[in-house]
Amino acid sequence: MSTSSDGTRGFDGQRFEQPLPPRSPTRYDLVLALIPAVFALTLTAVALTDLTLRTALTGASLIGSLAVVDALFLNPPTRGGRDGA
Repeated sequence: MSTSSDGTRGFDGQRFEQPLPPRSPTRYDLVLALIPAVFALTLTAVALTDLTLRTALTGASLIGSLAVVDALFLNPPTRGGRDGA
């Protein structure tokens, strides 16, 4: 049984490619980061101001929903991804 030291062989012996780290975040990466960031900022705003939790979370939910609608329907992903392949 041969072993490979570069970590590019699977358990069944088939060779697989290591994914390269992304060059920069895509629009969809930013959308995914935006949603929890909005909720974190909302909870901070609730703690620092006299906003009610219900009002703040409703606003955060609307902003998150708009981000999802934008990412899925207004600017949907195209086939091929980052480099168009």
